[in-house]
Amino acid sequence: MDDSRISINYRTLPELLAYQDKLTPDLPFILFGDRRVSYDQFDRATNRLARGFKELGVKKGQVVSIYALNCPEYVMTWFALNKLGAIMGPINAAFKAAEVSYVLADSEAVAVVASPELAETLEAAAGQCPLLKERIYLGDEAVSGSLLLNQLMEGKADTALTDELVEPGDIASFIYTSGTTGRPKGVQLSHWNYIIDAANAADVFPLFTGDVIMMILPLFHVNAQLATVMVPLIIGGTVAMLQTFNPASFWEAVEKYRPVTFSAVPTILAILLDAPGADSADYRSLRYVICGAAPLPVSLFNQFEEKFGLHILEGYGLTEGTCVSSLNPYYGVRKIGSIGLPLRGQQMVIMNDQGKILETDQYGEICIKGPNVMQGYYKNEKATAETILDGWLHTGDVGHVDDDGYFWIVDRIKEMIIRGGENIYPREIEEVLYRHPKVAEAAVIGHPSEKYGEIVKAVIVLKPGTEANEDEIRDYCKANIAGFKVPAVVVFREQIPKTQTGKIAKKILKQQEEELG
Repeated sequence: MDDSRISINYRTLPELLAYQDKLTPDLPFILFGDRRVSYDQFDRATNRLARGFKELGVKKGQVVSIYALNCPEYVMTWFALNKLGAIMGPINAAFKAAEVSYVLADSEAVAVVASPELAETLEAAAGQCPLLKERIYLGDEAVSGSLLLNQLMEGKADTALTDELVEPGDIASFIYTSGTTGRPKGVQLSHWNYIIDAANAADVFPLFTGDVIMMILPLFHVNAQLATVMVPLIIGGTVAMLQTFNPASFWEAVEKYRPVTFSAVPTILAILLDAPGADSADYRSLRYVICGAAPLPVSLFNQFEEKFGLHILEGYGLTEGTCVSSLNPYYGVRKIGSIGLPLRGQQMVIMNDQGKILETDQYGEICIKGPNVMQGYYKNEKATAETILDGWLHTGDVGHVDDDGYFWIVDRIKEMIIRGGENIYPREIEEVLYRHPKVAEAAVIGHPSEKYGEIVKAVIVLKPGTEANEDEIRDYCKANIAGFKVPAVVVFREQIPKTQTGKIAKKILKQQEEELG
C-alpha cells in the first residue's frame, strides 16, 4: 500500500480499536438515538464485556451468536468477543425459529445475545441446540433462565485483557449466507480479512476523521459491518446508527446526524425517491451514497442522482470476499452501470468454464483473488473447494471487463435462462423494464416450456395510479431487445418478495409463481 493514504499499524480488530482509541479517544464512535459513545467509552465497555464473557466460560475459537436489531451493544459484543479470540456469529433478524436453530447448531454456538423483541423466536429455537449454554438478552428484562448483557459487564475492570493472544488469521466471524442455493453456509472471515478490506475501501471512499457515516442496513449483513463500522473505525469517523431503516423518518435522521454518506441497496434508493420529508429536509451534509449488494438499474441510478444531486458510488462484493471488491471512484471516471475498478490489493478477472482468464468484453465468471477472500465455509470442505480454486474465489456472477479495466456485472450464473439453446440474462431485460414509465419494480425469471425448455417470464409491480397490460409491456420490450428475449409471460403483482437487506428474493419468487401457475 505504498501510495495509500491509509497506514495499517494493526493486524487484528482489538489492535485497531486500541490504536484508534489513542488517536481519537473523545470523538464519538457511535451515535444512537440520543446516546453518544466515544471511542474511549466503547473500548472500555468492550473490555468489561470481554471479561464478562471470559468469566462465563467463553473461550478462544468458540462462537457466540448475535440475534439482534442494530444497537451499540451489537458492536460492543462483536469486539468484546474478538478481544477474547472468540467468534461473532450474526444471525439474520428475519430468520424464523427453524432457521435460527439451524445456524446456532451448525456454528456450535455456546451462547447467543439477542434483542428482547426476538425472544419468542429465540426461545423456540434454543431448545433444539444442546451445545447452547447461555441466552443473553439486551435491555432490562431477562427471560426465565437467561442472563442480561448488562449483568456480564457489572463490576468488571475496564482495562484490556493481557493474557489473550489474538492473531491476524484467527476467525473473527461466521456469517451465514442467505441460503439461495440450499442451506445457509457459514462464511469464515478472519481479523485480517476485515482489516485489509476495510482499509482498502477507506482508501477510496472520500472520508476523513470526524466524518459521520449513517448505518441503515442491518448489522447481520457484512455491508453494514464493513462499510459502516470498520471503515469509520479505520478513519476515526462516527457511526450514526439506525435500529432499522424507516423511510418515514429517514430524512429526519439525516438532519439530526448530518452524515456525509450512507451505504444502501438499490431497493432502498427506490423507496427514498418517494419517501416523505425529502422536499423539506436539509441534507446538504450528504456528499455521496454507496450502493451495492445487488445490481442497480441505470434508470434508478439516474433518477436518484437527478432528484437529490448526490453522487452514487456503485460497487461490488460478496460476503465471501469480505464485502467490497470493486468500486466506481469518487475522484475520477465513474462509468454508470459498471461496478467500477478493483480495490487495491485485489485481483479481479473474468474466467471461462475451463478456468482460462478471458480478454476484454468477453462474458465469463467474475473471479477474485486477494487477502479479502474468506477462510472457507465452516464444516463444508466440499463447498469451499468448489468456490475457491487455486486461490480464486468464484463468485457465481457473469460479467465482463472493458478496455479501461472497469468491470460490468451481467447476472447470476444460476439465474440465466436457457431458451431453446439461447442464453438469456434476466438483468438485461430488467434494465429495459425499469425504463418503462409505469414500472416500479421488475423481476425476470425462467418459466417452464415444453417447446423451448424455458421461456422468459416478467413479474411487474406498477407505479401507484398507473395501469398497463401484458401487450403494452411486451411491445415496449420488442422495441428495445431481441425477440427471443422478450417476456413470453407477463404478470402483475402487488409486491415482489425481498430479503431483509432489500435484494429481490428470486428463489422465493420462483416458488410463489410456480404455486400461482
